[in-house]
Amino acid sequence: MNYSELFSEIYRAFLDAVFPPRCIFCDRVTSLENGICKECRKKAAPIEEPVCLKCGMSKKNCECKSKSRFYDGLCAPYEYDGVVRKGIHIFKFDNRRDNYRFFSVLMAQCVRKRFGSVDFDIVISVPATEKSVKKRGYDQSALLARGVAKELGLLYDGNVIKKIYETKSQHFLSNLLRRGNLTGAFEVVDKCKAEGKTVLLCDDVSTTGETLDECSKMLYLAGAGKIYCSVIALTQMKE
Repeated sequence: MNYSELFSEIYRAFLDAVFPPRCIFCDRVTSLENGICKECRKKAAPIEEPVCLKCGMSKKNCECKSKSRFYDGLCAPYEYDGVVRKGIHIFKFDNRRDNYRFFSVLMAQCVRKRFGSVDFDIVISVPATEKSVKKRGYDQSALLARGVAKELGLLYDGNVIKKIYETKSQHFLSNLLRRGNLTGAFEVVDKCKAEGKTVLLCDDVSTTGETLDECSKMLYLAGAGKIYCSVIALTQMKE
């Protein structure tokens, strides 16, 4: 261990002593294992095996026959429900930015499990506008992508794709309006960074997949070879 790593460990121990670690899902100070308390570990709903590697959903809920996508695969460790949903809201809206460290580990583990044979060239994040980053104080998707890249030993680049104008929140739109809401919202900044590359695109949540798909479309048009996506959680289609 070098001096930088030693200092980082000491500093982290100091912070943990002053600000006791909280569960990333319920935000309680309690006994934790990799950032998650025992109660939430039991309640968090993983994506049920077997999993479709294209849409990331349990095969019993696979929607690939009814929807075409520009990305080649999507994976998530959890369903977007219950304690997982609460934890992501805490991470995004309650200034628990450090929780990205644990979420990114979970995402990286899922990438290894689902796409272990894929040789990624670069990791990027779904971009946010400067206005939205300024309002929140941080870019949660960029934090996650950096963490995933670090865990996987890959390069993260935040200057490949950008969001060129604000859009309405996808959360409040019908499925019919979501795709149109994002059309033209993203732009590949440097095509050379995407051309021929196998890309890992990261975000926090996928509900309908429209945001990931629109970004993937622009990357595809810029010449990207393969595009895979990683999120903390996705919304399962119910039967």
